[in-house]
Formats: sequence, structure tokens, C-alpha cells
Amino acid sequence: MSSELSNNPQDRRQSIVTAALSAFSRFGYRRAAMADIAAAAGVSRPLLYTVFPNKAAVFRALAEALLADAVAGAEAAWPPGMALAQGLAAAILAKDLPIHQLFAASSHADEILAEAETLAGDLHEAAATRFAALVAARFAAAGDQQAEATARLVIHAADGLKHAGLDEPTYVADVTRLAALVAAGV
Repeated sequence: MSSELSNNPQDRRQSIVTAALSAFSRFGYRRAAMADIAAAAGVSRPLLYTVFPNKAAVFRALAEALLADAVAGAEAAWPPGMALAQGLAAAILAKDLPIHQLFAASSHADEILAEAETLAGDLHEAAATRFAALVAARFAAAGDQQAEATARLVIHAADGLKHAGLDEPTYVADVTRLAALVAAGV
């Protein structure tokens, strides 16, 4: 079973984290077992335990990977010099739309979010701080004298949209409208 998986420890770890997303989406955090994660990754349970000591560690590694990808995506989506409305919408959607899609596809979204707060709240806070710095820097570059306050306001509004339970087209349209409204006021 594990012979198909790379012998490179980083590749092995990444494969397990990727597979864990499937297991947690399918079963939720509480019902997902290390055996489910191992099966999704195509590895034995003993091998899984050599990489991660427990389910919480797997979940935390998954949260770390998702959050890092989200913020990196936002930074790439909003290069310096891009129009404020376009860049803000692109950054918010790059950061939050993949998560929105994941949770829309799982009936365990509320449970997963609750566990994420408990097991990876510090990682979420670090990602939020990094995203806030990006937004504030772009607003400051556009001449906003209160760039940090504006960034904080926009981030809270975007978080509200993310958790509003909107279907994807409505969510994307609302994020785009929010960005346009904010840009018009800056």
C-alpha cells in the first residue's frame, strides 16, 4: 500500500494532508479516524503515525496548508498597481472562494470550522494578519489616510459574506460589489 507513495518525507506529508481534506470533508472532524485518513492517502496506519502523531496534528497541518495557500493566492491576485476595486475583489476571492467551495461541498462545514478555531486558531490569526497587511498596504498606496482602519472594515465585511451561506454566484457578485463600493469611497 505505502510503496506507491513517495519516499520523500515532504512529499509523503503533503500527500497525507491532501488526502485528509477528503476524509474530513466526507466524515467531519469528529467521525474521521486516522484509518480514514490513511485509506484516503493510500498508506498504512503505522506509516501515517510516523508522519503525524494524531488526528489533531493532521488537521492542523491541513489548516496550515489551506491558510498559506489562501494568503499566497490573495497576494498573487493583487499585484501592486492593480486598480483598487479589481485587486480587492481578486484578493478576497483568491483567499476565500476555495474555502467557500470546500465548505459548500461538505455537510460538516460548521463542525470543521469549530474544530479549526480550537485546533488552528493561531494559524488563522496569523493568516488574517498577513492578509490585513496586504489590504492596508494597497489602500495606503491608493492614498487612503486610514488604510489600516479601512482594511479592518473590509476584512470584517468580507468575512461576513464568507459565512453568510450564499451560493457561489451570489457570493462572488457580493464580494465584487463590496470591492467596488470600498474603492469608490477611498
